[in-house]
Amino acid sequence: NSYSNAGRLQDALDLYERVVADHERVLGPDHPDTLRARHNLAVSYSKSGRLQDALDLCEQVLADHERVLGPDHPHTLLARNNLALARDVVPQPDAATPPTTPDYQPPVDTREQPL
Repeated sequence: NSYSNAGRLQDALDLYERVVADHERVLGPDHPDTLRARHNLAVSYSKSGRLQDALDLCEQVLADHERVLGPDHPHTLLARNNLALARDVVPQPDAATPPTTPDYQPPVDTREQPL
C-alpha cells in the first residue's frame, strides 16, 4: 500500500492489523477475504523485517485455507506457494530438519478422468 511504498512500514503494519481485525469481526475468521487480509499482513511483516512473524502467519493461513477451501483450491495453492517463499527467506535453525507442516499430498488431476 502507499504507506509501505513511502517507507512508513509501521503505519502499514498498523493498518493491515486493523484490516484483519475488522475482517474477522465482520466476516468471521474463515471468510476468504479474511484469509486474504491475513496473507497481506504476512507480506507486510516480511517487508518490515519481521520474517518469523511472516512465516508463522503464512503457516496459519495455509492451514486455514486447506481446512476451509480444501487442499486443491486455487487460493490454497497460492497460500502454499507463499509459505514456500516465506520459508526461503527465513533462516532455518537446522536446514536438515524437515518442515513441520502436515504431510502434503499432490492434488489429483480431475480434468482428465476416464469415462
